[in-house]
Amino acid sequence: MKKFLTYVCLGVVLVAMLVGALGMAKMPRTYDGRNATVSVYDLQQDPDSYDDSTADGAAAAIVQQNLANTHSVNDVTSIVFDFRGYDTMGEAFILITAVAGATVILFTKKEKEEKKDGE
Repeated sequence: MKKFLTYVCLGVVLVAMLVGALGMAKMPRTYDGRNATVSVYDLQQDPDSYDDSTADGAAAAIVQQNLANTHSVNDVTSIVFDFRGYDTMGEAFILITAVAGATVILFTKKEKEEKKDGE
């Protein structure tokens, strides 16, 4: 029964991921490079040449001040590791704790079963 439920759960997760992937594949591209004034290579070589005058709100603060504040060319990386670093460490701690707890529970149960079989 346990194996059956495991396979059913894995099947549900697989189907959900497949539906999500197909849905994302149907979405239009957010950037196709047609109206770009700077090539991606030139932007990587000289990030200050990027025209960020059309950014507004939080995007303007991130795009215009990120390089000076964090010295990171990649805005996403700087947000995750510089601005949200504590949050990311907290999530990693929760994940590690969950894995460690599951491992302890699984191995404790196996040890109890082995002791019962040995008696």
